[in-house]
Amino acid sequence: MIDLINILKNLHASLGPIRTMLSGLSYVLGLALVLAALTKFKAIANAGHQSPSQIKPFVPVTYMGIGVGLIFLPSSFSVLSNTFFGAANVLAYSNPSDTTVMSMMTFLIQTAGVLWFLRGAILLVHASEPGVQHGSKGLTFILSGILAMNFESTFEVMNAMLTYLFSVMAAVKNNIKHW
Repeated sequence: MIDLINILKNLHASLGPIRTMLSGLSYVLGLALVLAALTKFKAIANAGHQSPSQIKPFVPVTYMGIGVGLIFLPSSFSVLSNTFFGAANVLAYSNPSDTTVMSMMTFLIQTAGVLWFLRGAILLVHASEPGVQHGSKGLTFILSGILAMNFESTFEVMNAMLTYLFSVMAAVKNNIKHW
């Protein structure tokens, strides 16, 4: 009998290698972007002072920065996680020993976050080219990828914010009744 739990278990078992493949893809994309940046730097250097170059200097710098970030994706991810959610986070990357529905869905969302992060990085690289307008879209994908990769922390932050908002609204409602 096919049920949702078995589907999620099979998907969870498949996501580990997919996440490893995405990590490898980030290394390959990072190397490709660094090589593209070096060729763009060379084109700028060869043009010299003879004629104004068609390539602006920030284009290869963006390629280089994002390429290096993708090469060091696990390191840069831990830096971004510590920046957004703190270094002493108890929810950070514990390998789930049990396969509950919540842990399987969390792993799925975190894997999607890695994919969104990669897509945002590529959109941001293309936005550095003149005439391309995908910068805000790339930043949105990167931010949503970071939030999805830290799903438990994001959920806890949203829960705390909504709890505080509801307590403020209840206090406002009580003050209005007493007026």
